[in-house]
Amino acid sequence: MDISALFSITYGLFILATEDEGQKNACIINTFSQVTQDPVIISITVMKKNLTHDIIKKTGAFSVSILGKHASMKLIERFGYQSGREVDKFADFDCGCFGNNLPLVEAGCIAALRCKVIKSDDFPTHTVFFASVEDAKTLAKDQPMTYAYYRDLKTGKVKQSDDMDSELEPVASPEPKEVWQCMVCHYVYDGDIPFEDLPDDYVCPLCGQPKSVFEKQQL
Repeated sequence: MDISALFSITYGLFILATEDEGQKNACIINTFSQVTQDPVIISITVMKKNLTHDIIKKTGAFSVSILGKHASMKLIERFGYQSGREVDKFADFDCGCFGNNLPLVEAGCIAALRCKVIKSDDFPTHTVFFASVEDAKTLAKDQPMTYAYYRDLKTGKVKQSDDMDSELEPVASPEPKEVWQCMVCHYVYDGDIPFEDLPDDYVCPLCGQPKSVFEKQQL
């Protein structure tokens, strides 16, 4: 099977947030979609190893904030590049509240939904949650960030402006370079340690897949 065929599927980028007895946590997902219009039902897919997964499984409630095209990499790194089991992702971070004490991430986001789980389907590594939308609000005027655009941002094909209201401008295509890329979510390894020297238990920080799914690519 040509797994690269799946790379043509379009995705957005979202912040999934939840709370349990005062403990807030959030993670970045790209698997969020509308299932029906009346009633409004959505679905999300969450890795079982994520703390956010466990809290949603317990409480049945979450918010989804839709990242805008101008969202900063620092915001994505805060919620997507570290584990809530090891750090408090909301420490020193100004977030709102979306009813029932659910955290609401507004920075860098264009819209948000408050959702209640109605059923879930179990898979070996992930759970698919189906939820009714209890509330929704528009936060800002901007285009949504696609996962493809995020990859261009991360690899330097576009640059961010310090002015969040300005358009991002394309930059000259850099010289092709060899990188190690996750063939599941397209994450590009950019650590200080040569990829070949990483321990065998290294996993992709975005999708949690093992080192074996990385391949050398030219970007």
